[in-house]
Amino acid sequence: MAARWEYSFRSPDFNGDSRKPSRRAPEPAPDVAAIGETPCTQGPYCASWIAAADGTRQPALGPRALCDADRGRVEAAIPELPRLYVALHGELGRQSADGAAVRSPFGPRLGLRGDVDAVMRLYAEVLVSWHERVAMVDRLAPPPPPREDGSPSARPGWYVARAVDVIAPRLNVLIALPPEPMRRAVSLRDLLIVGDDTARVVHDAYAATLPELHGGHAGVEILRLRRLAQRILGETRERPVELLGVPCRDPDCDMLALRRAELPSDPAEPAWWSECRECGDRMDEEEYRDWTRRYARWAQGRAGEIDAS
Repeated sequence: MAARWEYSFRSPDFNGDSRKPSRRAPEPAPDVAAIGETPCTQGPYCASWIAAADGTRQPALGPRALCDADRGRVEAAIPELPRLYVALHGELGRQSADGAAVRSPFGPRLGLRGDVDAVMRLYAEVLVSWHERVAMVDRLAPPPPPREDGSPSARPGWYVARAVDVIAPRLNVLIALPPEPMRRAVSLRDLLIVGDDTARVVHDAYAATLPELHGGHAGVEILRLRRLAQRILGETRERPVELLGVPCRDPDCDMLALRRAELPSDPAEPAWWSECRECGDRMDEEEYRDWTRRYARWAQGRAGEIDAS
């Protein structure tokens, strides 16, 4: 959390030592039992997280398995999945970005990228399984069984696109699904951290687990599928550049949380220079330069007062 100064240079009447920043007191996490609401399934990664007394992130509470902010993220992610799947298919035969060759033990070099193939298989497994559950609740035709006759419906990409067509307009149905055992494949290494209460069948290279998953888990898995594909395709955003040492200009915030603002996707929108991570206040480049000059003059004057004393 960004530091807040105990006084402001906006007023000549201030107290405190400029070298001792204080922290904003975290809000106590509400009692789940007392409110009777459900914590967001995203856990500490919840978009509407609340700071607990011990400084940890607690998920927001609400009537559904996902908070409104994370529901919106899932709603935006679902239509992107078919495009990402097709883009992953285009990466199958290319060398990985780190230049490392993918080899099987005691065997020849693989012709396909193993990481891309694994994510594509995960796309099909996850989305088709949620398609099946939504279809069952909404009384729709279930996903057809796999075919091997060379038709379009025999390709995993067809199942991915069909699952998105069914799930996208039925997001509320998806999120409201109750817990139910669902098949998920994990590597034998991952099996070591799977709880003992998770039913599983062990194969030579992987384990077929049957965890209890509900609609909130569907949202979490969809966001992770998008993230996995974006990382492979190089579409993830870099961490924003922090603008250290300058407080937010909003007197109700005054936090040391300025960072470079992202460029707008629409060229017609204004290009902001800075953004406060805490309150969202933004400045263009001219406003930022003027603000930093004012703060620098005040800081120099404050330093002179301290030296004189």
